[in-house]
Amino acid sequence: MQRKANSGFTLLELIITVVILSIVMLIGIPSFRTLIADNRLTSQINEVSSVINFARSEAAKVQNETITVCPVDDPEAANPDCSGGTGWSAGWIVILDVNGDGDIDAADGDRLLRLYQPLSGGNTMTVAGLSSNDGSLIQFEGNGFPVPPSLGASAAGTITVCDDRGDVSARAVVVNVSGQTRLARDLDNNGILNDHDQQDVTCP
Repeated sequence: MQRKANSGFTLLELIITVVILSIVMLIGIPSFRTLIADNRLTSQINEVSSVINFARSEAAKVQNETITVCPVDDPEAANPDCSGGTGWSAGWIVILDVNGDGDIDAADGDRLLRLYQPLSGGNTMTVAGLSSNDGSLIQFEGNGFPVPPSLGASAAGTITVCDDRGDVSARAVVVNVSGQTRLARDLDNNGILNDHDQQDVTCP
């Protein structure tokens, strides 16, 4: 009676398999991390665009009042309000801001419309132009147009979201003078998106 030979991996085959798996992991893991980071940035800039579109549409509804978008210090606070600062990464709110002072004053008829949580992944958000008051506010009037920073100034601006990879990986939304949004493009093909003034966006 013949015995069947034992089948299985030889030591050499096992070593080769481990080496191949190691190479695949070394190549694949960084690419996977990049994919996750890119998807996070894309999701966040899409949310930013939807926030601006919401604020603009609400402004058109209320007609003679102001809609303000601003950063908050603590989105978990019982009564979140505009922080007055330029750090948007901790979260932001959209408010009916009757007198446009950037504060929720119940006596004025102000009220919170929406609250947004902090950006995930340690990402940052900055505002340039618009009615940004150095980056601390974005405001829309009843015609749906953004409020310019000063009389005669352009109301166009750019909102940029960055991660730790810097300018080359940033995502941005450009808001034109009528309040319409579009995703920023790399107009000069240097690998960095351009803002509303056709300058390269910058990350903190």
